[in-house]
Amino acid sequence: MPKTDYSKYLGIALSISYILFSLLVAIHFWCFNESFYRSEHDKIKLYGKSIAEHIGISEDDLDKLTSFTLAYLNDPDASLDIEMEVNGKKREIFTDDEKLHMIDVQRLNLIANGLLVISGIICAVLLFYFIKTGRFYVLFSSYKKVLIYVGFVLAILAAWIIIDFDSFWTMFHHLFFPSNDLWLLDLRKDILIMIVPPEFFNHLVLTIVVTFVVLLAGFYFIFLFLSRKALS
Repeated sequence: MPKTDYSKYLGIALSISYILFSLLVAIHFWCFNESFYRSEHDKIKLYGKSIAEHIGISEDDLDKLTSFTLAYLNDPDASLDIEMEVNGKKREIFTDDEKLHMIDVQRLNLIANGLLVISGIICAVLLFYFIKTGRFYVLFSSYKKVLIYVGFVLAILAAWIIIDFDSFWTMFHHLFFPSNDLWLLDLRKDILIMIVPPEFFNHLVLTIVVTFVVLLAGFYFIFLFLSRKALS
């Protein structure tokens, strides 16, 4: 009885793991890139004012508040209790509803961090298998097939984001925060959404998609090169 060749299944598993890993790397890199936030804060205007001016704080305090909020997302023991001078008066920055929403966001981020580590480990183990066996042509074939489906989904998502970001963003929140509508914040009074207004998220999501595509394309050409080398 011929032995079953599991290489193609391992190739599919590695392909899926790498695609998930690449997506999570792109998300984590840009979501926690403070230089990106600073750049966007410099460009975006809220009701004709800079973000810091609209909130009523200094640019330095806006940077500190951004750093504080991002640090909270990676620390399950952290608190969002923070006071700052806003329009000349000291006040608590975040409302109870904003804090409750950020608990949901933190939980989602910590799950994503766990998936990032797990998918990275799976990639490393399976990649070691293909390096050991040299069966890169099988891996490339599997990756190519999986990439066709991912590319189709990505094309639809990219078109949706470009044509109607608001409906995409609403669907995203209904999907990942189905139990409440705490994400529906007021741009005129809720500081959390002032720090990251809809225009910011539009730029963030598009930047993540572009980075994700570059990572997928990069490994396509690496696997293609290794496949040809293995067959030569």
